[in-house]
Amino acid sequence: MITVVVGSGEEMRKFYTYKGLLAHYSTYFKAALKDEWREGASKTVELKEDNPEVFKAFFHWIHTGKLYFALDASGKIPLSQMLICEIFVFGDARGSPDLCNTAIDVLLQKTHQEWRVPLAEAPYVYQNTLPGSALRKFLVDDAVETYRFERLSDPSQREHELLRWPQEFLAEIVVAFVALGSTPIPSSAGYGTLSYNKNNWVTYIKPLICSRYHDHPAPPA
Repeated sequence: MITVVVGSGEEMRKFYTYKGLLAHYSTYFKAALKDEWREGASKTVELKEDNPEVFKAFFHWIHTGKLYFALDASGKIPLSQMLICEIFVFGDARGSPDLCNTAIDVLLQKTHQEWRVPLAEAPYVYQNTLPGSALRKFLVDDAVETYRFERLSDPSQREHELLRWPQEFLAEIVVAFVALGSTPIPSSAGYGTLSYNKNNWVTYIKPLICSRYHDHPAPPA
């Protein structure tokens, strides 16, 4: 059994799980828990800078395959879009591509439930991921396909809106719009009602999730 200490101060939490599970789902833990390293010898890993709620989701996932126990009372995913983004970043940093894939899937579901583009999360995502990240691509695609940028057409709000988002994010949106050209935007072309747009978008995007955003590393030789 391994003890994982997450966070610090009053927010600190301890989790207890099997070494084999941690090593199987994370290259970081696989390396850290080798007997010759301090963590492996002490059977304790300290993650003082990490969010306990993120590790709680990871902990639940390695035991059940899900990031949360159950839907909330309203039938929605009980994780915020920001927390799901943090889970992706944790998986990316800890060498767990399967966790990243799961986070992307859950973010798609959450976005559809809330019908809210995770724009407020863009600064965090761009500060904590590298160019080419699947999470960056998801945010850009979601914005291009479902967001209308109405505030940018208002001169009194334009500067404030532009300052909200990372320059890389805005540049990638421009590139995506140029690539789109005259192709209709899947969520809105030919449709009038918001509810229909939501269903149209999720029907369009679901079959593309794996090829667009999932990381499937080649097995070791």
